[in-house]
Amino acid sequence: MEKETSVRLVRNATLKIRYAGHTVLIDPFFADKGTIQSALGVNKSPRVHLTMPIDEITEGVDMVLQTHIHPDHYDATVKEHLPKDIPYYTQPQDKETVEQDGFTQVKPIEDMTVSGNMTIHRVSGHHGFGKIGEMMGAVSGYVLTAEDCPTIYIMGDCKWEKCIAETVERFKPDYIVVNSGGAIFPEFSKVDGSIIPDEDEVMRMLDELPTNVKLIAVHMDAIDHCQTTREILRNEARHRKIDMNRLIIPEDGETVDL
Repeated sequence: MEKETSVRLVRNATLKIRYAGHTVLIDPFFADKGTIQSALGVNKSPRVHLTMPIDEITEGVDMVLQTHIHPDHYDATVKEHLPKDIPYYTQPQDKETVEQDGFTQVKPIEDMTVSGNMTIHRVSGHHGFGKIGEMMGAVSGYVLTAEDCPTIYIMGDCKWEKCIAETVERFKPDYIVVNSGGAIFPEFSKVDGSIIPDEDEVMRMLDELPTNVKLIAVHMDAIDHCQTTREILRNEARHRKIDMNRLIIPEDGETVDL
């Protein structure tokens, strides 16, 4: 089995992960800069260009793993750039939509699935609370496990709460990929808060997690309703005197070797 394990941030929440001999694409979002409607009515999404050609992103990918299908995680161009017969893993709620886009090997994960030496466990969470949480709909995270590989928990657009802490206790991940953009919808977030973790929530995670767990913070600087930027997150971490070996904040295109 190939032992190389790495996470490459493409942009926003799109990741290219080398794990247990697989190359897994997470939440493909290929749209050109400024081609998707703004969430806040300020800047069209995405706010930044891809830092690499799309064929470089898709090269070698042997499966896709989709946390949910909001347009900043799965845009209309995805079906143009991936082979229609690629194994495409989704939460059950998204199977039909992905199939309608022409993908023929859509594999909804109820609880877990095995591919070669890798096991993928699906875990549910909440994409915000209150009224906006209901509007956001179903969202999943995935835990990747394999012998002789670090355990990686991809939280997806889930908030930090008791059920997520229980997932950490169950699987004991070495790394957690956390979507740290602090996305808001002002008319709802004044009451119910952000719909993904913001800088304060990430700090709380670091306080409550075992000290051996490392966070990889993504989903920043690409969508206009994400209020937490990389610099804001770094600033908060410096202020709280966080050990930056525990908080990895990659740039677009950067590969983190695990």
